This record gives sequence, structure tokens and C-alpha cells, in this order.
Amino acid sequence: MKNLSYLFIVILIISLSACASRNSAQKNPNVPPGKVYSGKVLNITAPKSDGWKLLQASPQGMAFGKQGDIPTESLAARVLKFDPPQTDSPEEFESLIVEGAKSDADTERFSTKHFSHKFSSSRGYPCVRIKNVSEDKQARNNLGTVEVLVLRNEHLYCRHPMRKDVGFVITYSHRGKNEPNNFQKEAQSFIDGTQVPNN
Repeated sequence: MKNLSYLFIVILIISLSACASRNSAQKNPNVPPGKVYSGKVLNITAPKSDGWKLLQASPQGMAFGKQGDIPTESLAARVLKFDPPQTDSPEEFESLIVEGAKSDADTERFSTKHFSHKFSSSRGYPCVRIKNVSEDKQARNNLGTVEVLVLRNEHLYCRHPMRKDVGFVITYSHRGKNEPNNFQKEAQSFIDGTQVPNN
């Protein structure tokens, strides 16, 4: 998929998240819960819980990271723009996104335990929701050691309604041993917090 690598997104997110706990607050400033970053293409709302840091902000997107309750646990939230090829139907758009996600998967590092996808028009423009759970066999934790951890991702890939040549993916991830109690709720909150501005 042009300018969109599923593996790149996953690796970048977990790498940024791991770095959040090792870098100083000066390099990665704390983010007030629910802070809104307004833009011409997207309005992005930071996660609404405490402890998040801003890891990256550029014209291509934003990334937030947070260390979990234990040293081997981390969370990440990211919005990234990409260039989606032209599609002529919802089915074609869904197929494009899913095929791109599957073809970019690193099967040597990640062992997929669950993968599901569903087209959605609830926002008024084409989106594809992807949920996946993978075993990361080369996870470098916040202690600097490598171990096997579970990576959970909630993604929403969309084509921008006004700028058809622009796509964006919203991702909320957790890496650790066990799924947090509020993972699904917090993932949905972050996804809902990224919206196209009313111009």
C-alpha cells in the first residue's frame, strides 16, 4: 500500500512507547488528559487519562506514549496520514486496507493470535476497523531486556471526506502480559477523539 506500512506503524508505536519511559520529561512533555490539537485536516484529542507523553508531532501525524503499571507494560496512541490509492467501492477500499495490513506483517517477529476487520460508514466517509492481537517475540521492555509480550491493537483506517487523496489511521495499542480492564473503552475514546474539522 503506497506510503503505508502496517508493520512500520506497529514498530514505530511500540518503539516510541518504550522510549517514553526512558527519556526525560523535557524531551517528551507530559500531555494534559484530553488536550485537543486542532488542524486543517484533522482534530486530534490526546488520550483522556493521566500519564501520557507527546512522543511525536509532525505534518504526518502525532504519537503519544505511556508506561503501564509495571515496567514490562506500555501503551501507545497514534494518528498517521497516508496516501490511499483510488477505490471505486466500499468493498474495494476495505480489501485494499486489509491486504496492505496482512502483507506488511512481520511473521518472524509477530505471531498473530486474532485478526478481524469491518467496513464502517458511521462517520459519513469510508473507514475500516481492524482489531488484532499478536505475540511479539522480540519485545524490548522498559527494563531494556527482550521477552515475549502480547501486542493488542485497535485501528481505524479512513479516507478523508474532503481530501480524497488523504487517508489517516488512528491506532491505540497496548503491549504487556495481560489486557488492561479498560483497554477497549480507552481505545474507542481515543479513536472517537480524532475527527475531521467542520470547515
